[in-house]
Amino acid sequence: MEGREKELRIVVDTNIIISALLKDNSTNSHLIKSKLFCIYFPDYGLKEIEKYKSYIKAKRVRKSQSLSFEFAEKYILEEVKIAHFDLYREKVEAAYEIMKDIDEKDTPILASAMQLCCPIWSNDNHFKMQKAAKVYTTNDLLDLLNRK
Repeated sequence: MEGREKELRIVVDTNIIISALLKDNSTNSHLIKSKLFCIYFPDYGLKEIEKYKSYIKAKRVRKSQSLSFEFAEKYILEEVKIAHFDLYREKVEAAYEIMKDIDEKDTPILASAMQLCCPIWSNDNHFKMQKAAKVYTTNDLLDLLNRK
């Protein structure tokens, strides 16, 4: 990390990870692997990936991705710090109150961001409906990097 600005800590939404798993050379996968960010991913997201595993595998086959799903998953997740429930437990109730009318499934993401005092990386517009954590889209992050 020598010569670089302090890396940005950020909590990543499951859809960003899934997008990176769908296409090996996607912008999201490059950003995840760039080491420019300290990326946190709530453990709940691992269940979401498992839930959509067959969908992701089928899409990878159709897009002729050369890596196996298992290799791609390991490759992407090795750059991510898993935020276990104990880390964000004390913020779950507050995050749920904020997210219950937006998308309650995203409570762990907001709770993690609130606990870590860092922004969220998501391309889901509904995250911008809350004000507890700043939200960056992939394009926002690219713009931020281009300004440095």
